[in-house]
Amino acid sequence: MTTLEHYASTPRPHRASLRNAVAGVLYPVVSFLRAWKNRRELGRMLEWDSRMLADIGVTEGDVRSALASASDEDPTLRLNHFAIERRAASRAHALDRRGLAADLRARGVSTRTIGEPWAR
Repeated sequence: MTTLEHYASTPRPHRASLRNAVAGVLYPVVSFLRAWKNRRELGRMLEWDSRMLADIGVTEGDVRSALASASDEDPTLRLNHFAIERRAASRAHALDRRGLAADLRARGVSTRTIGEPWAR
């Protein structure tokens, strides 16, 4: 005689619903703790020199503004948003300057004297 064993290939519904309930309770707690930890770390960035902050693409005002967000929000996400905006604005400004310089060169104007009043 042979013995046949039967295993269910899908999880039992009551286990899945219990898992979802536990995850639903733990996710806000873990999210809050992560935001709290990041807020403490971001507060330490206020001790940094302005050159150190500029190296990562933010200013002291950006850090203070990110810390002023709601206590349940992660301030590092907001700080990252500020850095991305500043980088995009800087790139757009550089492209505008290159386009202006190209237009002036095409007209035969020297671009070395632009912005240098003592060289005129």
